[in-house]
Amino acid sequence: MGQAIETVFICGGRYRVHAIGAVGRRRSRIIEVEEVDTGERFHGTGHRLHQLVLSLCHSNDEAYSPSPG
Repeated sequence: MGQAIETVFICGGRYRVHAIGAVGRRRSRIIEVEEVDTGERFHGTGHRLHQLVLSLCHSNDEAYSPSPG
């Protein structure tokens, strides 16, 4: 079964979040965070990247919610 990669911009388009969407019993998970201006990419475990995205959104008073599933 295939999985779809989703891209979401956060922090007013400053960061691009690449995530694998939820399929069946599998949960969605973040696989990469990219700073759009410099092209720098951040990798790590799904949990660590999720915490990074939450802290970035919290600092900009945004909400991040991956696709339902």
